[in-house]
Amino acid sequence: MSANRFRLAAAIAVIAPLVLLDAAVQAQPAAEAQGGRKDLIGSASKDPAAAPRGRYKMDPDHTSILVRILHEGTSYSTFRFNSDQGVLDWDPGRIEASKVDVTVETQSIATPVAGFAGRLAGARYLNTAKFPQARFVSTGIRRTGPTTGEITGDLTFLGVTKPIKIDAQLVGIGPNARDMPTVGFAGSAKFKRSDFGLTTLLTVFGDEAELMIDTEFTREG
Repeated sequence: MSANRFRLAAAIAVIAPLVLLDAAVQAQPAAEAQGGRKDLIGSASKDPAAAPRGRYKMDPDHTSILVRILHEGTSYSTFRFNSDQGVLDWDPGRIEASKVDVTVETQSIATPVAGFAGRLAGARYLNTAKFPQARFVSTGIRRTGPTTGEITGDLTFLGVTKPIKIDAQLVGIGPNARDMPTVGFAGSAKFKRSDFGLTTLLTVFGDEAELMIDTEFTREG
């Protein structure tokens, strides 16, 4: 074989698989549109009974815990906690008997202001060295509608435990990409940070903290 023909054959050997791969990638959306892949959104349910009874584990990859606090009376500052874990004991036959237990690593706080998260983790604010976690444990659930409810429970923050109420909404129930039963909620709550001893800069940042939660729980086992 001549050198030119050898180089041509080698080039074809390298390029051909790439062309086939590109064709497969381009064909994927069409295959999905034709039902080649399971429609997870379309298969989700709003019926609480669609989630089988059992223990569900919070999915940190699909959980967002945000806190909003009034700043100088003119806008809201938003803070996010990036490390959380929790379990949901789900009973579709008796929703009121279900329980939830969530823990947040306070050191994981994040903010758009450069360097501010480190200050918030210090002794003047969250004092994460002494109080590395905040925890919510439900004490009761009351249904307020087909897909809504109130979750009462104890919030432990900065070593202080106080009752709070979370207004919760069932977003959907269905199998995830691994075909595991999954239930998703959105929730909101309000509490005064001064009730937990956090009184730093009350004339700059408001006392009322608004908690916003979006989360998925996936059944264990």
